Amino acid sequence: MIQLKMLSYYDNIDKYKQIDAIVENLLTDALNESDIHTMQIAHRVKTAESAAGKLTRKPEKYSTATDLTDLVGFRIICYFTDQIDPISRIVENLFDIDRDNYVDKSKMLKPNAFGYLSVHYICSLRPSDEYDEELTHFKFEIQIRTVLQHTWAEIEHDLGYKNELGVPRHVRREFSQMASLLEVADAGFGRIKEELKNYSDRVIEQLRTGDVAGITIDTLSLREFMRYNEEFINFTNDIAEICGASLTDVNADPYIRQLDFLGVDTLTSLIELMGMQHDLALKMARQTLENSEIDELASSVGLFYLCRAALVSGHYSDIDMTRYFSLLMDNPKMIERKVAHMQKLRDNYYAGI
Repeated sequence: MIQLKMLSYYDNIDKYKQIDAIVENLLTDALNESDIHTMQIAHRVKTAESAAGKLTRKPEKYSTATDLTDLVGFRIICYFTDQIDPISRIVENLFDIDRDNYVDKSKMLKPNAFGYLSVHYICSLRPSDEYDEELTHFKFEIQIRTVLQHTWAEIEHDLGYKNELGVPRHVRREFSQMASLLEVADAGFGRIKEELKNYSDRVIEQLRTGDVAGITIDTLSLREFMRYNEEFINFTNDIAEICGASLTDVNADPYIRQLDFLGVDTLTSLIELMGMQHDLALKMARQTLENSEIDELASSVGLFYLCRAALVSGHYSDIDMTRYFSLLMDNPKMIERKVAHMQKLRDNYYAGI
């Protein structure tokens, strides 16, 4: 009997593979166009063994393999719960949806219950000149879940937790506790994401108005400072013009520790540093870059020369210099050479050269 039911699977396996490839391309392109970053788009065509197993377990529900709606299955794993609705809209815009089989697991749980959350769609391709019309007759499944929802589902599956009536009460209770923690964490990460966005908006607004009071230097504030502070932008462009180089956007995180070492931990103090060290930093950049053949500089080059200028003009001992360069590298000999070079620049600076 199973062999007969499986005939349609073997007859259509090539079509399932075509659908798998088409859906992957459509989803990937649509998510990229919407600038939605996901952890993974997992997909597979169910193996013959797996399909036969499902037909065997539910003979009354499926008369043939083509009755299975998940022979082609996709799982979109996103990072945050607020991505689920936008991804759902993309799926609904791309494919025909079997509304009778649409499932939102979060709406199925009782208010005082916790467990596996996910959105499940049963879909089919819409007619298109890009592929044979026959492919639109087959259904496939798309699941949308967050990383933590996926974690819960995978652990649940690995432990074989399928029928709660077959599990001792104290184990069921612990499952529920763990699920509640994951759900709280999911919501918490969503709030953190929103708070970071609000913080970014506040920093950008303050930079635009020139009021940076109270803003400490961190990854986000330093990045936005480099993007929006006109004085820093002009300073960086002046350095690049010395050798006619273009600027490449880079992560300036390494400079947070360097600036902190120099006592610069707010955007206000960074602006003060730029005011004090602008001329010396530009002079040092000119000595290094003039007549060079460098055609590309990091967008953080301004920070590089500001920090170097602060070291040269400040009253830093050799031990201080060694501590500073130890923030950047582990090689003792390289650190020693860097300190010796800074000593020479410092001596020249105080000699008025």
